[in-house]
Amino acid sequence: MEPANVLLRSILRRTFKPKENISPAVWVEKNIRLSPKTSNISGRYSLLHTPYLRRIYEDFGDPRIRKVVLKKSAQIGATQLASNLLLYYVCNEVFPLLMILPSKQLAQQFSERSLHPSIESCESVRPFLTDSADDLKKTEFLFRSCIARVIGAGSPSQLSSNPAAIVIIDECDKGEDFANQGEAPALELAEDRTISFPNDKKILILSTPTSETTSIVQSQYLLGSQSKYFVPCPYCQHEQTLIFDQIKWDKDACKLEDETYDIDKVESATYYECISCNAHLSEQDKIGMVRSGIWKDTNPKSFPSEIRSYHISALYSFNVKWGGLAKMFLLSKDDVGKLRNFYNSFLGECFEQRAATIKRDDIDGIISASPAYAKGELLSKPEVLILGADTQGSSLWYAVQAVYADGTSSLVDWGEAATFDDLKLIFKNTYPVKGTANSYGIHKALIDMGGDRTEEVKAFCVSTGFNFLPIVGRNQSQGLLAPLRETTFPHKQYRIPGLIINDKTFKDILYLGIIKERSGKLFLPQNCDDEIKIQLSGEQLVEKKNARGKLETFWKSARRNHLGDCCKYLEAFKYLLEPRIKAKQMAEAQAEQKKREYVLRPPILQESYAGNEWG
Repeated sequence: MEPANVLLRSILRRTFKPKENISPAVWVEKNIRLSPKTSNISGRYSLLHTPYLRRIYEDFGDPRIRKVVLKKSAQIGATQLASNLLLYYVCNEVFPLLMILPSKQLAQQFSERSLHPSIESCESVRPFLTDSADDLKKTEFLFRSCIARVIGAGSPSQLSSNPAAIVIIDECDKGEDFANQGEAPALELAEDRTISFPNDKKILILSTPTSETTSIVQSQYLLGSQSKYFVPCPYCQHEQTLIFDQIKWDKDACKLEDETYDIDKVESATYYECISCNAHLSEQDKIGMVRSGIWKDTNPKSFPSEIRSYHISALYSFNVKWGGLAKMFLLSKDDVGKLRNFYNSFLGECFEQRAATIKRDDIDGIISASPAYAKGELLSKPEVLILGADTQGSSLWYAVQAVYADGTSSLVDWGEAATFDDLKLIFKNTYPVKGTANSYGIHKALIDMGGDRTEEVKAFCVSTGFNFLPIVGRNQSQGLLAPLRETTFPHKQYRIPGLIINDKTFKDILYLGIIKERSGKLFLPQNCDDEIKIQLSGEQLVEKKNARGKLETFWKSARRNHLGDCCKYLEAFKYLLEPRIKAKQMAEAQAEQKKREYVLRPPILQESYAGNEWG
């Protein structure tokens, strides 16, 4: 037979071969082989190791379901799930696929460490590979059946230019929100990519959550079926979800003389206590319990035919022992940052700080960790120098901060001004860079417009040529759901640009993130006086029940906190300016690159660019 005829018959067999009607769960167990490069268990992929994921695979074989949300912890097999589903569609469908991760770097890591090895070890994918090795790039894969892309969520233009029927979004809570850049939120942009495929589209959202107020995966989870994985006790058969409160150990036997725990003893003595019969359950019991588990919907108001949502934690994972979780908790419980990570990454739960008191020791800790500089000095050339002012009945308080190119900032100046004219003079101050002759002035200022001096503040802002802008604090009950909103305030014939901010959001950022958790993003001078220490401490996060009986947290001050309010306004200002500073830095870098390219061009090529942007 002629070679051309052999090739034609091969193409026709592949083209008109009857489609194998097989569910994703069955297909992955039949075709996926785990590489020792990507898994601690090599060989045939089996859902016996992650039985709770079977339902997720089955959802992708159900034409009624369009979106699947998995609020998860680490160590539950989600990365392999994403890779397996991409290969399933490569081998069984013909439409484009899109995988979105928080950044370009993470997208490349997923491709190199998970997707490429999976392609190499899966024989079923080989008939769909083209003859060109160049078709399998770092983050773009051209198959005979379709094209698959793995991208980072760092660019709105990338998200908006890649239509796909299947979109998998991994760690959406760590991605950028483009709302502050004049773009739709990243998740909305990603979901819009499926509009061209109304009958085939599937969206999978995988993420560890962050906090209830900011978590994207939590909000998506609440829209769906809110399914939880119930496992039977081997002794009483009571079906229950695994929760960390039931992780127990003999506290007396594991305690040391100083009343702390012997961590290693705790790890080996931990067990799970059945919530019904109080039986002590072991790791061996866990295997049988999890393999016998079932998903149950807990949201009667959802639309399960459209959106399925699930929650799973590391308590169900065969790779994480209950004793290991107990050990991690004890090592994390006294550090807010570590405790937050424990809740998010191992329990798959949102973390809300229920109580916190800001003390003078917290301020002293930031001072000791800051670079050596004095009040009135800059550490280096700032990207911007900003002022925040708080109005009181008889005086005005102010604070000045410098924002640097690396995202850090330093408190430069603070104090009390008797009149608005005094505040104008303070705005004209310049501040030297430590150890140099260079000095810089204040770029813009925010001033509190609340209280009984509203009209006076408006007139003052107009008199400064809008160098001062009004700022007003609000909360969610007053209709402000976003962290801040740019707006204008009327005053006579003027419309004064200003900000409405969520007070609690920026107090959380200042007092919990920066001061309590010591994020390292704000520096304080070595010669801080008692006044600034007093006014930045004494805040307390307390709980109260709202009208519906739900616990809420709010900030309560034990003493004057005017400088704290000034710093709160500055945190809001930095939040607003951050994307603009990044855009400016990027533009400057691009301009510098073009300048270098122009200088390096041979003279004969330079002539062809005369009169253009470089000319």
